[in-house]
Amino acid sequence: MPRTRNCLPMVLAFTALSACGSNSAAPPKAPDAQSDTTSASANGLGQATLAVSNYPAVTAQLLAAAEPFESLTETAFSATPPARSKAIDAAENAAKGIAGIVPHAISVKLADELTSIRRANAADRPADVALASMECFRTLVSAVPGTPAIPVDVSLLDYAGFRYDADAQAAPVRWADMARAMIFARERWSNIRMRPAAAGLVTRFETVLTDMEKAVSAQNVPHARASAKAELDMVDELESVFQHVDSSKS
Repeated sequence: MPRTRNCLPMVLAFTALSACGSNSAAPPKAPDAQSDTTSASANGLGQATLAVSNYPAVTAQLLAAAEPFESLTETAFSATPPARSKAIDAAENAAKGIAGIVPHAISVKLADELTSIRRANAADRPADVALASMECFRTLVSAVPGTPAIPVDVSLLDYAGFRYDADAQAAPVRWADMARAMIFARERWSNIRMRPAAAGLVTRFETVLTDMEKAVSAQNVPHARASAKAELDMVDELESVFQHVDSSKS
């Protein structure tokens, strides 16, 4: 994606979904699906404003800043603590790079999560590194303004899949948080499943979500990890179809 950084001021009122509990000793918890929305008022950030001149450019900046956090989550369990430290440095630099275009509350939230990430890394707790990293990812993708080509809910399905998979790799496995991640995923999916772009993927995606839920009910780790991978692959497909629809309009 482009890494454009040219922004002239124009105020856009927007809402952002922040992370839930950042205690690195316990997994973050998603709000109840019935109350969890993409509004700032739902998560304590309050109403905020974002200075932008160009939605696509700012969207590109925010998504680019989210990428190192996604990468950190993917490698948290396989990397050595020093390697994770380098990845954390990259993620922190990315967060600092967008400080000028996001409300202060978001910068504070990212800083808090980064503190949790560093503490977890120092204690060699990869699951907590991965989960806190995904909360940073969630905060950044939820701050995307306007109506992006790839809906924010698609990015949040990515978040849900990575969170679920990190829980499945924790010791002990965090089944309760995996169940909460599924409630969150169902809510996000319900927002986009009726969109024409998603029509061809509905049956398969429903099957994947059901498989993830069954794995939690059975507390079957291999099944959980396989279904999480399938969900993340399906999210990639969702991103592609939405991007294709947007490209066909231009």
